[in-house]
Amino acid sequence: MKSVVLMTMIFLSFLVNLPFSGFNCTYTSSARAEPIQQKTDAFPKSFRFCVSTAAHQIEGNNIHSDWWEWEQLPGKIKNGHTSLVATDSWNHLDEDIANMKWLGISLYRFSIEWAKIEPEEGVFEETVLQQYITLIDKLHAAGIEPMVTLYHFTLPTWVAKKGGWEWDGIPRAFEKFTEFAVKKINTRVKLWITLNEPMSIITAGYISTIFPPGKNDMNSIGVPMTLMVKAHALSYHKIHKILDSETFKPEVGLAHHLRVFEPENRFSLLDHYAAHKIDYIFNWAIPDALKNGTLKFSMPFIAKLDEEIPEAINTQDFFGLNYYSRDLVSLHPFAKEKLTRAVAPGAEVQDLGWEIYPEGMGEILDEIHERYPSQKIWITENGIADQSDEKRANFIQQHLAVTQKALKSGIPIEGYCHWTLNDNFEWAEGYTAHFGLFSLEPKTLKRIPRASAKAFSDIIHQ
Repeated sequence: MKSVVLMTMIFLSFLVNLPFSGFNCTYTSSARAEPIQQKTDAFPKSFRFCVSTAAHQIEGNNIHSDWWEWEQLPGKIKNGHTSLVATDSWNHLDEDIANMKWLGISLYRFSIEWAKIEPEEGVFEETVLQQYITLIDKLHAAGIEPMVTLYHFTLPTWVAKKGGWEWDGIPRAFEKFTEFAVKKINTRVKLWITLNEPMSIITAGYISTIFPPGKNDMNSIGVPMTLMVKAHALSYHKIHKILDSETFKPEVGLAHHLRVFEPENRFSLLDHYAAHKIDYIFNWAIPDALKNGTLKFSMPFIAKLDEEIPEAINTQDFFGLNYYSRDLVSLHPFAKEKLTRAVAPGAEVQDLGWEIYPEGMGEILDEIHERYPSQKIWITENGIADQSDEKRANFIQQHLAVTQKALKSGIPIEGYCHWTLNDNFEWAEGYTAHFGLFSLEPKTLKRIPRASAKAFSDIIHQ
């Protein structure tokens, strides 16, 4: 009996110190279901179609950000690419809006860049913010509603130097940025997203070295997770304090990256345990905190987080879902690579090796609705790296079929945002990952519609 207890404690010790490599891991294989084939019917008139972008990935010249500093480090970005030009979006604004109108979308999700608006602590650039206001006004003139994200992966350099998401002053700093932006933008925007994918930042920046700050320390995640929830809560309340009136009610949410985690070997207790733990910490710990004000998880004997954050209670007017794939996980306590993630043998994958698994989005939507039954849902990102454009149209069709099935079952989904409009600077992948409905002509950056753009447009217009 003592040997069993000893082996259990050894296993748990290994488990809590697993190196988790974010989203650039090596894939192996396991089983999966047959792919979805059905077509979609016409969506309800109230359903909104949209595309999503992020400022750092499209604008260029974001030189006062932690990501610009990161890009200067050798080996951090594939092929030594940088975001200096990106898609040069400000000089192609009218072209991009015209392409959105051609697609038929009624909403555009984009982010405003904190590092450009507040390049130095307390120094707010009104001319930069006015550029975003011009974009918002042009969208309204084109019949396209804006959805604004306040933080999409990039921090001002001055914030990063203070510790970034480990600096205890970051919630208040983010609140001040929120206040400046929201007061100026005012009622031009109804739909706000505070933070994009907190757990992507945690896994890629604090458990691996893909994103800044590149810590690779599982035990470091509690502080940034806690401060992200606090920053969201302060931003949420500030937006409502500024904009709420008898005639105008903003809606504020957070965009969560949720993935399906399953055991690679369904007969392995180790794989089941690992999948269960990762699923809760990555997918549900933060959404639960935004419901009940408690950020809590534990890994026995080693890691534990139990933070009461009462200001976060009920701070989601809608649930933003970013969905891309599933991971089949396997635990190997005595191997060098203790945690592996797998793709099924013969499974269809996109250019980055992520499994194309539309069924998983249905599973996630079901669980969101079960956990938070009164919560409205926006699918704020869903897309595919597919340079050849051979898979994108079917990818969109399959995920929209899942969406429509969920709608018919009573799940309150407001709309679907495809990632993304144009090929862009895709973080650690540089310009090698092609998620765009439009490709870019290399010299002129002219936008060229892919066949999948027409397929998406046809669905919107049916």
